[in-house]
Amino acid sequence: MTPNTVSRVRRVGADAPIATVIREEAAAGRSVDVVPAGDDKAESLRLFAEVLRFPAYFGNNLDALADSLGTYADRQRDDWSLIWDGTRFLRSADPATFEAILAVLGDVAADHPRMHVTVVER
Repeated sequence: MTPNTVSRVRRVGADAPIATVIREEAAAGRSVDVVPAGDDKAESLRLFAEVLRFPAYFGNNLDALADSLGTYADRQRDDWSLIWDGTRFLRSADPATFEAILAVLGDVAADHPRMHVTVVER
């Protein structure tokens, strides 16, 4: 992740209840999308595609995630929040995938100022 993208991703620990995180984002006037983390790269990418309704031709790789997430962000008219929830297992089991997805989220958020990202590490 490049230095300018680090500040675009907020990370909260297991002590932050997901309902509280969602309420905080909604109270800030943002629409909220919650994407659960998968147990591995394939499941994580599938969950992003499913929750955010990426097109059927989604390529199931990190480049496709960046492209589809960027397109999704382009369509948002107001501030919105993407919450990536339950990442602790993925971070532990496959740190390279966790960091790669985190980098994609940070890069896309850096290019889309209305996008706010929260990673819930529970």
